[in-house]
Amino acid sequence: MVNKLYIPFINPIRFYEVDKVVLDKYYTKHFDDFEFSKRLYGWQPKVDYDQIWQDTDIIKLQFTSNIDPIIVSLIDEYGQSVITLPALVGLPNKFELGTYSYEVAMSLASVPSGCYRVKITAGSDGPLQKIYISDCQNISSEVITESICIEYSNSRFTQDVIFETGIKFQFRCFGHFAQFEPTRKDEYYKDQRYNPTLLNSKIGRQYSVYFSNELGISDDTIDLINRIWACDNVLIDNKSFCIAENAKLEFVQEEGYPLRGLKLNVEEGINRNSKVMLIDGDPTKKIISTIIVDAAVFGDTGTQNSNNTVPVHNIQID
Repeated sequence: MVNKLYIPFINPIRFYEVDKVVLDKYYTKHFDDFEFSKRLYGWQPKVDYDQIWQDTDIIKLQFTSNIDPIIVSLIDEYGQSVITLPALVGLPNKFELGTYSYEVAMSLASVPSGCYRVKITAGSDGPLQKIYISDCQNISSEVITESICIEYSNSRFTQDVIFETGIKFQFRCFGHFAQFEPTRKDEYYKDQRYNPTLLNSKIGRQYSVYFSNELGISDDTIDLINRIWACDNVLIDNKSFCIAENAKLEFVQEEGYPLRGLKLNVEEGINRNSKVMLIDGDPTKKIISTIIVDAAVFGDTGTQNSNNTVPVHNIQID
């Protein structure tokens, strides 16, 4: 069987194959294959672009593969591993027979401020082993007040991710909410004398959100943000939003400069007419469900997993 490793683009981090072989006749550095600094043309200004994280964040990743093991490491500027986690094998991927989902949840709580890279090692030592590495992940032990935290998931399999495992990705970037615009949809009836009567009225809220600071963001980050909004559950700083009707990505850019600003109009994902306060529950959730399981369960209770939870995907009782 051919060894396979799928790294979905909707993961919050983009990865690049180490020592990738490129024929001399090809000169374009596509953003799926090369780090940002290597994609710059000679006539463009030499600017840096780092992805940002707070030490309160958790990097969650999912892959699909038939390779084992898959090791995910956080390495410092000297190439030393700060955190090493084996990806936990999970559900079989029915859309790609013979493969399984692998997940990692990497807490950054104890990581000092600095520039790090995330490294994926797929397979045991040998010629078939593949190594992938990310661009610089700038981790801060201080609060980044100019940033927004985007959490996203989907109700079912999409974009090569098995969301049925319960994974909820997290992505942080510079950004802020700008203009608020009230919206409404009214339905009127007009009688024979053309007197209007209001039959129904719906009130909504719309915001402009900037997903960058004054320096801009890279093309691969723009691609990720576009993919995020294809999910049916997107939260910005713990509040649900969706793209506003007929909205599209708008860019602020200067000719020759490799980074761009990004603006998007969004609407609240839960349109309420009251401030909801719950004694026991989370009012930000669209659906709350409870499943009571009283049966034998199976799982690794050791430290193989990247966190202390043991997911139970399927139980068969004879």
